[in-house]
Amino acid sequence: MHEFHLMAQVVKAVETGMERAQGAKPTVVRLKVNVRSHLLADDRSSLHTAFDLAARGTVAEGAVLEIIPVSGESRCLRCLPAAGQVGEIGDPIAGPEGTCPNCGGWMVAGREVPEVMVHEVVVEE
Repeated sequence: MHEFHLMAQVVKAVETGMERAQGAKPTVVRLKVNVRSHLLADDRSSLHTAFDLAARGTVAEGAVLEIIPVSGESRCLRCLPAAGQVGEIGDPIAGPEGTCPNCGGWMVAGREVPEVMVHEVVVEE
C-alpha cells in the first residue's frame, strides 16, 4: 500500500514534468532510492508493480521504472576530529558492516539523502 502511494506521487511528478514537454512520452523513469530505505529491503518487483499500477491511464503508462540505490554519508567518530574520515553508507570506504577502514570504529550516519527522488525521465518525442 505504501509503495503504491509513493509511486502515485512519482507518476504525478512525471506528469507535471511532461506538461512542459508537449508531445513527449516518458519511456524510462529513474528513481534514486536511499540504500537504507525499507523499499530496497524486499524484492524490488513490488515497486515495479506499484509503478505500473499507478501509471495506468497516465502519460507514464508503459514507461520502464529503473531504481538507482544511493547512499548517505557516514562518519567515524574516532577519526573525524583528527583525520576527517568520511565515507558513504553502503560504499567500500565504510568497510565491512559499517566499520571505519582507518581505525575499525563504527561509522555513524551523517548527511542523509532522501528516501526516494525522481532522478531522470527519459522521453521519446
